[in-house]
Amino acid sequence: MYLNVATLYRIGPGPSSSQTVAPLEASRRFVHELAADGLIGRTARVRVELFGGLACTGRDLGAQRAVVAGLAGIQAASCDAPLLARCTADADNDRAIALGGRHRIDFHPARDVVFRVDQTLAYDGNALRYVAHDAAGERIAARVYFSTGDGAIVAQDEVGARRGPLRVPYAYSSAATLLEVARRHGKRIADVALANECVVQSPGEVQATLARVADAMRASIERGLATDGMLPGGRVRRAPAHADALRATQASATQWCAAFATAVAEENAAGGRIVAAPSNGAAGPVAAVLTHFRESTPLAGDKGVAEFLLAAAAIHGALRAQGLAQAGCQSEVGLAAAMAAAGYAAALGGANEHVLLAAELALEPHLGLACDPEGARIQQPCIERNAAAAGRAVTAAQNAVRSPAPRSAVDALARSMIERGRQMAGRYKQASLGGIAVNVADC
Repeated sequence: MYLNVATLYRIGPGPSSSQTVAPLEASRRFVHELAADGLIGRTARVRVELFGGLACTGRDLGAQRAVVAGLAGIQAASCDAPLLARCTADADNDRAIALGGRHRIDFHPARDVVFRVDQTLAYDGNALRYVAHDAAGERIAARVYFSTGDGAIVAQDEVGARRGPLRVPYAYSSAATLLEVARRHGKRIADVALANECVVQSPGEVQATLARVADAMRASIERGLATDGMLPGGRVRRAPAHADALRATQASATQWCAAFATAVAEENAAGGRIVAAPSNGAAGPVAAVLTHFRESTPLAGDKGVAEFLLAAAAIHGALRAQGLAQAGCQSEVGLAAAMAAAGYAAALGGANEHVLLAAELALEPHLGLACDPEGARIQQPCIERNAAAAGRAVTAAQNAVRSPAPRSAVDALARSMIERGRQMAGRYKQASLGGIAVNVADC
């Protein structure tokens, strides 16, 4: 299914696409559906229950604050940690909330947002149940939504429903078919992506969207490099000191991109406003390499930025279409590295074959990488993985564009990664239920 750039590059708060952004969007949708059904005026109280992974790790990832902000009508793109905290504090103090910013109801976050670690719901581990009551205490509406990853939510009655794919002029389902489509029509990969995107937005709107995304990426790096202190959980921010050390040396592009990615990942961990690419936990590589490209190529302008982001989006679509979306950090940080390398290779003027080779070279080191954040926070080893992936992406793109006869096996690599992800036992994947949490260090 085609994923447009505004959906792929999502501006919003950290630290988690599935456990921060998705609850916010689910709350906004519930309020919208109450209004659409003519029930918002009758609503006197709302109760929200979180299940599965949201119940187990949502407290540490700000799920409650996101639920409250969404009920209040706050948009993800304008959100960051201070705003989320302020919304919850206001609801705590007032013992009330204005649904959608308009209809005030009785609401106590500690009472009305419940983490149900004792129950699970069918279909998916990350679920939210919303129940609205009238002034007499009668239930007037109930909805269940599932957080399916990358900030997406699906209502319970939509599970299993078949949706027709969006028709685009240049459809592809793998890197090989992407390359064939581009060859047949004499287009660069970024031009294929642009033509498909124009089914959703006008060319001017596409350009404006990509410019806004690029500026938000740069802003997250600037904040990360300028902010010292502690992250939630006690980890010390390292990006400012890293950047200061690099300024005193003749640092390489690889080193600077690692510092940039660290800055973004730390901003994400702190709940800052970042751009998911393709997820919050893997936001560093694309932002870092794009910012390096803009700083090292002053004449690149909006056209170079657009080519970078469109080529990266095309590679994401080709790999995602094969199923590389639910395979641990292979499909998080690895896919982000492939996108960054492909975008950089395209912006450097590489041919389509160079773009695919760059994606393969950046993706390959992530084969078999499990997703296992320590303490349920997207910090350790996530921040270091973002930094390493950004550095690899730069090297991969530089090596790829120098190749005289590039040949890529990125589709075969993707299939191997998907198979490896299926083979990994669940006990090695989740910190709250397995992974490093299985073995407790001696103290």
